[in-house]
Amino acid sequence: MRGWGISVQDEASCDAVGVRRMVTVLGQERLKSGEEMEIGVVETPDAEWLPRVVPFLGHKPPEYCRHIREALEGPLDALQTRFYLGLVEGKVITEMMTVGDGRVAILGHVFTLPEERRKGACALLMRHQMEHSRQVGYEALCLGTGYDTPPYWIYHSFGFRGVGPGNGCMTWLRETDTEARLYRERPASIRPLRWEDWGQIDLLILQPLHPGEELPRSPTFGIKTQSSAEGPFLELQLRRRREPAIQARALVTQDGIVVGWAFLAPDPRWFRDAWLADVRTHPAFHTQLPALLASLEFPDAPVYTMLTAPAGPRAAVFAESGFRRLAALPDWLVREGERETLHLWVREGPGIGKGG
Repeated sequence: MRGWGISVQDEASCDAVGVRRMVTVLGQERLKSGEEMEIGVVETPDAEWLPRVVPFLGHKPPEYCRHIREALEGPLDALQTRFYLGLVEGKVITEMMTVGDGRVAILGHVFTLPEERRKGACALLMRHQMEHSRQVGYEALCLGTGYDTPPYWIYHSFGFRGVGPGNGCMTWLRETDTEARLYRERPASIRPLRWEDWGQIDLLILQPLHPGEELPRSPTFGIKTQSSAEGPFLELQLRRRREPAIQARALVTQDGIVVGWAFLAPDPRWFRDAWLADVRTHPAFHTQLPALLASLEFPDAPVYTMLTAPAGPRAAVFAESGFRRLAALPDWLVREGERETLHLWVREGPGIGKGG
């Protein structure tokens, strides 16, 4: 296959000089223009593809470009990053990416060169990507797009469904009961957050709102209800490198499903003098909230969180851990058109109250 720099049509082939390239050639398709397009997937890490993939996606924000480059250069924990490419005469004309852990992934970076559009290239690539994702074992895929836009309905045709009315976030599930199986109650343990949790955190945060659920879902991510965590997760991971004091934990079932998180970080809104605590689980795992909060090591500084319900599961755990409800902000958040009071919970550090 001339566009891939490999001599035979199989996985992990070697080129003429013996360079190992993790490429799976998925097939060949004819575009509406009559051109032949080769389709394949680059498995990372694979630095040989860096000069071709990075410039193609160079229009992405800096934090995304950083992930693209680093994924090609070397491992990011056990994160599986795959770049699906369509090539015409050896030139990349269309691309999409998945990031995940082998069971749940995010589909993103869907892009076709402007001059190559309206040829059906992206739809053909998407078809091969979906089939390959099934083959490698993915049970769920997540993405974010504009609600009721042409891309929304293209994804819909491939089995993706919106997570809520008017919401551009979408999920594809292998089976109708996939989410019920993933989030059934069972033993779970706490470990540090890792790169491969990216897709799992996204799916967890896209779950439907539950009656009386405390909002926001994640103040760390800036997510109030159901919204994509694709960008916020990446930003947090890169921020953790700059600020090693940040604590990030994942609650993970015995079979590897992320069902909760705990974050503690200096809050730039308060010049990093106060810290933000963020703890949440899927409702089936609310009994694990105390252990999650206890896994955090509180600094000698004020720590706070914010929640709408004054006596919900999360509020109760914070109250039991020495936080007190310091203030109520009436009508501060909107849920389905109705305004709710936001309650501020604070754990006072040793120096609190001494500054006048």
